[in-house]
Amino acid sequence: MSVYPAVVGRHARLPHWASLPVVVAVFGLSVTLLVTGVLHQSEQRRARTLLERQATGVEAAITAEANRYVDTMTDLTAAISAQTSLTGEDFVAIMSGLSADRLYGASSVSLVMPSASAELPDLATDWSPGVQSDALVPDAVGAALALPHRYVVLNRTLDGSTARVGRDVARIAPARDAMDASMRLGRPIASRTYVLTKDAETLPPAQRQSSFVVASPVRLAGNAGTGEPRGWLVMGMRGQDFLERTLRRAAAGQVRVELRDVEGTKARRVASWPRGGDDLLTTIGAAGRADAAGATPTPAPATTWRADGIEHRWVTVAGRTWLLSVAPMDSFVQPDGTLDTVVLVAGTLIGLLLASLVGVLTRSRDRALVDVQHATAALRADVARREEVEVELRRRERELAGFAGVAAHDLRSPLTAASAYLEVLADEATDELGHQGRDFLGRARSAVARTDRMLTDLLEYATAEHVELHRTQVSLNLLVAEVIAERTDRLEPDPHRVTVGELPVVSGDPGMLRQVLDNLIGNGVKYTAPGRPPRVSVRARRGERAWRIEVADQGIGIPPEEREGVFDAFHRGAGSGEFSGSGLGLAICRKIVERHGGAIGVEPDPGGGSVFWFTLPDPPA
Repeated sequence: MSVYPAVVGRHARLPHWASLPVVVAVFGLSVTLLVTGVLHQSEQRRARTLLERQATGVEAAITAEANRYVDTMTDLTAAISAQTSLTGEDFVAIMSGLSADRLYGASSVSLVMPSASAELPDLATDWSPGVQSDALVPDAVGAALALPHRYVVLNRTLDGSTARVGRDVARIAPARDAMDASMRLGRPIASRTYVLTKDAETLPPAQRQSSFVVASPVRLAGNAGTGEPRGWLVMGMRGQDFLERTLRRAAAGQVRVELRDVEGTKARRVASWPRGGDDLLTTIGAAGRADAAGATPTPAPATTWRADGIEHRWVTVAGRTWLLSVAPMDSFVQPDGTLDTVVLVAGTLIGLLLASLVGVLTRSRDRALVDVQHATAALRADVARREEVEVELRRRERELAGFAGVAAHDLRSPLTAASAYLEVLADEATDELGHQGRDFLGRARSAVARTDRMLTDLLEYATAEHVELHRTQVSLNLLVAEVIAERTDRLEPDPHRVTVGELPVVSGDPGMLRQVLDNLIGNGVKYTAPGRPPRVSVRARRGERAWRIEVADQGIGIPPEEREGVFDAFHRGAGSGEFSGSGLGLAICRKIVERHGGAIGVEPDPGGGSVFWFTLPDPPA
């Protein structure tokens, strides 16, 4: 503070001290504009670099996935071309390793053979595919257009549909062009996108996808790879299914991705992530044009360009060039102008504030110092209060942790020791004790066991709401079988004691769900009137986006006024006093079910007893 008088004194001696606020304001505004410009350029470069890196990663993932399919087609074609006389059994054996799990989006793999004659005398000259000529159906439209016939003679479906053999696919222009290009180039080639014929015939328009086929030339055996072309191996692909997993994994929640097949000035979407999102490309313009004859569009000289903050680039998929568009999501680090505006406004305000402060410094110095001191004192007081609250919270946490430690160790250890001593006493000194002594010993052992169960239930109740939830696919049939085996291990065998219907596989924490089933089944076995055998039934019903699991018993039942309260902690219903228990089992069940997003309740069983039910909702897609 010792510098203030000197500074004020110098300013007071200036002949034109009133111009100082103007100088400070101009200088501050100039610095603010400079900093804002530098910051804006830096953020733009950073966002551009990040988007280019994401686009490169997406492009690499798409290329790798496409190459995997091309390699599969190449291997299958080589295996077929190596056959001297292909039969249906040979085709099935070659295709046996294919599955929809490995080839996402693949609908079928077909062997297509050409024939220039309607009578088809030459179709089986060199091959024996196992299909009769009268089973082949020439396409009337193709014949009218003088198109050579191309028949599907063997077919392996991968999407669960029925194999379709004998169709003439000559008039399907995209497939025909791809087959011609693959025969001409001698390698697998992808077609233009279109709706697969079987999708157009069986699916509603909303479920149809932009699809394509990959055609690979099949040559005569004996000189595979260079022999005379004979036919084609054609794989049908649904575009969205083919690339959705790849796009989702490569996008990593940061960018939106779209892949389009470009033909002329039209671009048809093949796949996108998120699925069904807004179009990232509204016009092709000078981006490029497609080769109408076959395989490869001709891109513009620049293979990568940016427009409206969206990265566009060409990517090769099975010999055909498609257009890849990548745009940032809201969560992506990108300049939105907010930071620049904040810096500009803040810098301008600071400059004006400094200018005003210089103008009134001589008259407001003491007032400002007092305000600063008051503000500092209030801030320090607030910080002190926050520190006290934090210290108190940590102390409470330590107390809770200490209580858990005492409950888990200091209480259970003596109980375990007492139980062990009582077991030893029961084994070695039972004969020496009188009738009353043996009665006291039994009561002591029962009291220790009840205390141990109570402590276990308390710990489970305290941790049920906070323990980490590990979701996985859980078979309720297996869990119920384990519970029944443990609950009835020491009971006389009775196949009618617990009956189990067909139970589903659900998403949840297996340990917690097992605890719920153990409590409900155990209660059904335990709370049974004397002299009446326990009967428990476990079943499941499908509800709207959830499974409803029911555990029915023929026990003592629950009065209507107590059905809501039985799930409260330490609640013991009417008629349960003669049964052992802590009153925490159903409260633990409610906490676990609610953590899984479900509900729990109890209803009367028409045959006597109660029906306890709980719901497990389906996980979000």
